[in-house]
Amino acid sequence: MNSLSIFIAETIFVGIVILSLHRLRKYFGIDLLLIFIGSIQFFQTLLASSIYNEIFNEIIVSPGSSILFTSSLFIILLVFHSENISKTRTIIFGLMISNIIITILSVFTSLQLQLDDNSINIEFLESILNLDIIIFMTGTCLLYIDSVLLIVIYEFLNLKLSRNFLFIKILIPLCLISLFDSVVFYGVNLFSLNNSSNLLLSSIVGKQIVVIVFAIMMYLYLKIIDNKRPKSKSENLKEIFSVFTFSDTHQTT
Repeated sequence: MNSLSIFIAETIFVGIVILSLHRLRKYFGIDLLLIFIGSIQFFQTLLASSIYNEIFNEIIVSPGSSILFTSSLFIILLVFHSENISKTRTIIFGLMISNIIITILSVFTSLQLQLDDNSINIEFLESILNLDIIIFMTGTCLLYIDSVLLIVIYEFLNLKLSRNFLFIKILIPLCLISLFDSVVFYGVNLFSLNNSSNLLLSSIVGKQIVVIVFAIMMYLYLKIIDNKRPKSKSENLKEIFSVFTFSDTHQTT
């Protein structure tokens, strides 16, 4: 298998896991999705900082950045589509808190590693734990902004388009937010690198491939498997933004 085939296969696998856990929510709530999205955060960071694959000529993508980060947006949109605002807020803040905790624990572990002269493969461990805190926290803050924009764009399309345009309502928000995320993240953190333009292009291409696969999977899942009509959402923009506060201003019946 070539790099592109493995990349797409991993995307499909992650998508199946997410949709399967979402399907089980009637038995376990969204707890399984919350556990999953928290558990992949360190693995996402590890892959984003250590593994890159060339899927096209000079297009080198990071599975952690392209697949696992985009899967967070996928989960947020999926939960918002099918559940109430309170559960969506739980996913968003649970994700952000797990990122912050992982950052702090990684700093402690790096300090402990520096004091341990007997550690085996110390260089390898340092390469894993040597996280750029500024970059990592930038990504965490950007995820919050991504979530705001994702839901606002989705709701805007939801108000303007009928149910027959479900695929468009899924695809456009994911495409726009993944593009926005790549441009802002690389613009803020990596613009000074010599190959910054190639890194940006690779990030955009990689995430757009993942978005298209996820959008197709979500559309088929909602049409064929979980085709229950979603709970109605308020058209009040103030209530849409309540997903990012700790007050419940919107209740579903």
